[in-house]
Amino acid sequence: MTGFSLHNPGSEPLGAGIERAGSKARFNRSVSYGGMKYGAVSFDAAGTLIDVAWDPAAIAVESALLAGLDLPDRQGAGETYGRMLHSRWGTFQELNRQRSPEICDGFWRELGVDWLARIGQPAEAIGTVSAIADRLIFGPGSKVFRLFPDTLGCLAEIKSHSVPMILLSNWDVSLHRVCGMLGLTPFFDHVIASLEEGVEKPHPGLFQIAQERVGTSTVLHIGDDPLADVHGARSFGWDALLLDRWSPSAPGQIQSLGEVASHL
Repeated sequence: MTGFSLHNPGSEPLGAGIERAGSKARFNRSVSYGGMKYGAVSFDAAGTLIDVAWDPAAIAVESALLAGLDLPDRQGAGETYGRMLHSRWGTFQELNRQRSPEICDGFWRELGVDWLARIGQPAEAIGTVSAIADRLIFGPGSKVFRLFPDTLGCLAEIKSHSVPMILLSNWDVSLHRVCGMLGLTPFFDHVIASLEEGVEKPHPGLFQIAQERVGTSTVLHIGDDPLADVHGARSFGWDALLLDRWSPSAPGQIQSLGEVASHL
């Protein structure tokens, strides 16, 4: 069954054993784009550019029901799926390092087959169930992934100044597909998914990877997570803005992506 995952709640940060490299060690240049003080702008994805409603167990149950399967205990079926996914999370992390959507799709399909068998449903239904799940997650009108209203305007404004942009997210290999589906791909010079790299924010290893790819240390990062985005970026040596859509703007904090350009 096709799926997406931000991270495994309760697990240790990916790449916890990676040593921090100095954020200023390799890049000392500051590139000016039309008078702007940053050589690149970095964005988080989920909760910042993309409104995410990700509940894999609920999607599995809904897909099975839409496939015509009879689930007398829907709550129990969902809880079973959640436990099975949690028990296989380490495997999913390892598979993402291969950067292959097909391999990761195989993981979800195998999980789906085993789940159907566990709840007493025919394994041969997996083809239909998987196709429905794929449509719910990635199809037109997806309610799982939607752009915030201020996303495209913000990105277009920065793009008009030819400032390189990075998408830096705690996400799996499906980040590339989601970007394509939502029309985000043309805006970004680099799309970096943590599960592909084996390290996630706020660990400095992921910021180091992004910095090496963009080629400058003067980076502004925007995200909605005070720890993963703001603390992680600032600890590494970047500037950061916290996006909090429910609180008034304050120093180092914005309420809308429409405010980003004024900080460049």
